[in-house]
This record gives sequence, C-alpha cells and structure tokens, in this order.
Amino acid sequence: MADYKKIMEEINSYTDIAEVIRFAKIHYRKLNRIERAQIFNQVIQDRQKDSEEFNFSLRLSVELSSMFILYKTNIMTFGKCKFDLAAEKEIFIIIIEKIYHLESKKVINNGLERNDFRRYFNYKYDYPSIHAYEYFKLFQYFDELSEDIYGLSVNRNFYNLLILLASTNNLYIKNKILKEEFRKHKNFDNLFIDSNEINEKMFIKVNLRTVFKGKLGIKFSDGLYVPRTHHLFENILRGILENEKSNDKKGDVLETYSKDIIGNFFEDIYHTLYDNKGNEQDLIITFEDIILFIECKSQNFKSIFIGKDATSTIEKHFKDVIVKACKQCQRGKDYLLNNNNVIYYNSNNKKERKEVLKISKTKNKKIYKIVVVLDEYLDLAELSNRYLEEKYKDTWVVNIFALQKILWISTRINGINTFFEYLDYRTQNYLAIESLHSDELAQFGYWISPNYHLYPRVVSNLNIVVGNRFSNVFEEYDSYFFKELEQELRVINE
Repeated sequence: MADYKKIMEEINSYTDIAEVIRFAKIHYRKLNRIERAQIFNQVIQDRQKDSEEFNFSLRLSVELSSMFILYKTNIMTFGKCKFDLAAEKEIFIIIIEKIYHLESKKVINNGLERNDFRRYFNYKYDYPSIHAYEYFKLFQYFDELSEDIYGLSVNRNFYNLLILLASTNNLYIKNKILKEEFRKHKNFDNLFIDSNEINEKMFIKVNLRTVFKGKLGIKFSDGLYVPRTHHLFENILRGILENEKSNDKKGDVLETYSKDIIGNFFEDIYHTLYDNKGNEQDLIITFEDIILFIECKSQNFKSIFIGKDATSTIEKHFKDVIVKACKQCQRGKDYLLNNNNVIYYNSNNKKERKEVLKISKTKNKKIYKIVVVLDEYLDLAELSNRYLEEKYKDTWVVNIFALQKILWISTRINGINTFFEYLDYRTQNYLAIESLHSDELAQFGYWISPNYHLYPRVVSNLNIVVGNRFSNVFEEYDSYFFKELEQELRVINE
C-alpha cells in the first residue's frame, strides 16, 4: 500500500514546476489509462459540482489531465500497488494547486504589473462563463461553418457531444464502446487530437488552449480520453471563430445572435440600419424615451500576453476592436444630439433605401451605448473605462453571454428597470471596484447585494475586489436553462 501521506508531503515540498511534472510522470505511469481517467474526470466533475469546496482551476485540471493521460504505463510497476481512488483524487488536486502556486510565484517574481498579472491568470486558468444552453443556441448560428470546418454539424450532434462531456460512466472510452455509440456520426474523429501529435513539452512551452483548439479530447490506439466538462465546447467554438473560413461571417453571426437574444427583452429592436449619411449602426433599440446603440465585435484574443510589451500589446488590440466600436456608438449618439428628428434606413444606397425607423424629439431621449463582444477581453471589458477617452467612458463593454444573464435576472428582480439602473451604474466611471476574475457577473452580483452600499462608489485610495461568490445570484439562471436545454434536446431526439 502506497504511503499517500508521505507522497502528499513530497509534492508540497517541491519548489519548481519541473519537479512536480517529473513526479507526476513517475507516479501516473504506475496506473493504466482507465484508472487515470477515473481519477482525473471525477476530480473535474467534483470541481464543476461544487466550485466553493473545490476552488482549484478547472482549466488547469483539464490541461494537466490531458498531459498525464499521455504517459505510457510502466509494466514493471503496474499492479504492484493497491489503487486507492479517494487518495489518488487528493493527490491530483494537490498537484493542480501546487503548479498553480508555483506559476503564480514565478510570474510575480518576473515583476509583472498587477493588472497584467490578473489578465494573465484569468486568461490562462479560467474558462469563460458560457452556459451549456448558450453553446447549444450559438452553435445553431454557426451550423454552416461547423459543417465546413469539421465536416459535421455540431448543432445536430450537440446532444451526443453533451452526453459525452457530462457522462459519469466510461471515463476512458474503449474502442468497442466508441464504435457502438458513435459509429453513425460521420467525421466524429475530426473533433479529437491524435495522442502522437502532443507531448508534455507543449504544457511547459506552449499554450495548450492553442493545441486543443477545435478538439474535445485525445485519441489513443485503444480508446478515447475526454475531460468531462461542457466548457470544452469553448475549444470547438474557438476552432470555428479562429478559422479563416469564418473571417467574413462571424461578425454577422454575432450581430444576429445578439439581436435575437436582446430581442427577447425588447420589442423594438432594429438590425443593420443606416443614417442619412450612410453610416451603419449594428443594433438600435427604442424603449419609451430611451435609445440604445449597440455595436457587436467578434474579434478575439488568440494568445496570452505577458512580458515587457504585454500592456501595450493588449491595449493596441483593445483600441483596434473596442475603441472602434465605441466610436461607432458615439457616432449614433452624436447624430441624435445634433438633429431633432432623425431617420434610419435599411440601406446606404440613397436611390433604393427605405425608411425603417424615425426618432423625433431626440433632445428628450436618454441615450445608452453598449459594445457587445464574444470574448471576455480580460479586464479590458470589465474595466474598459480605465482605457477609454473621456467621451467614450459612458460606453458599457460586455460579452453577449453576461449580457443575456444580466437581462434575464434583472427582469426577475424589478422588471427591465433593474437593467437600466445597472446600466447607469456601469456607465458612471466607477473605477474603484473590480472583480477577482474580471467577471461582469460578479460586478452585477455585487451591485445588487447588501454589500454594495457599504462602500463609497468612487474613492481614489480605495480599491474593492469582489469575489466569485457574488456570481451565485445567477444559479437560478443556470438551473432554469439546464432544464430548458434538457427539454429542447429531448424534443430534437424524439
């Protein structure tokens, strides 16, 4: 019987990531892939079920499991030690936490600025807050592109793929089971990377997010390893968004998706309108005496920015994407403020265009500007007013998934007025409050909590960092839409 207490003490004594990796390579070669998959996937699923008790990085647990599963079993040591699942799960968690701690220490010692540090770790170790139902709906809009890129419809196969990512059975899928369950799915193999194409050096020197772009798991000669979390749909989404075939289409998809999502809460929403000079606005919403200008941007970050040029590199990307959208929103606002009556058309062709929207008494309107993105944009979305010129600081930058959640929860608190109250808050240039993981959902949770009124809104010498617990307000959303997903998938598969 292995001395697990001594093993855990040994792991905690390491001072270098390479030492931890060397230990893991020796330790996991004593176990076969079926045993390892059971350990890794149960830990991953435990983390998903209870993120407060198991608060290690989910992404890191997935990436480490994908590396450790590659090790070939040492037949000289295999079977000599009794397999203790509970102890092995604890060891894997200790490894995850140790590597995270050592990586944090290394980055801090490199003198990275505080904001750059948060950006680096949020990007490298967090998954975006995208619900399984949101992936399901989004892949409907990308159906043609997924067919073109993967040779199969992710949308029509979503039920089977979700079952694959959520199942607690067959945590390592042997070829016999694989053939029985997925023999009807053409080009299914395109969603998996061959084990011969990856190695542990990629974890140390390369961003595994890039390696697994477009992939759900790893193919071996005897079976398939798939980390069991729906967050792996992010790999498939990025495989679509970062493919050159989507360059001219993903912007239109985001606009249409945003229109449909926001249209669930507002009746008068207009898509692709042109002012009298032919300038385009992505979305315009009219609600009582309120006008919302919404610009959609689908460009995304493709790598982690770290080093002496990190800040300038990120802010250049921010300027190219976010600032451009802010200018487009501001153009719409200026058009209204400079004209008492305005008309928007369905085309920029003056000979053929038709009137779609007329707004009168524009001086009496309350105007909001929103930039909607697909990416989290690190803290540059959550804290965008730190980087914007004065005239753009009243623009709210938010990813479409957070916007959907906030709209849904707001209407259940005090109707749509709650949303506009939050929008007022987020466009008033409050710089003192940020969330631990650059999460708009935590910002909203803090704003509606009793804690919000305990601190002054803007204090130059006070910086409030809100934790993930403020996102718990969205548990109702998660529960509701898991049921919606089950219902819709059941109808599809009947």
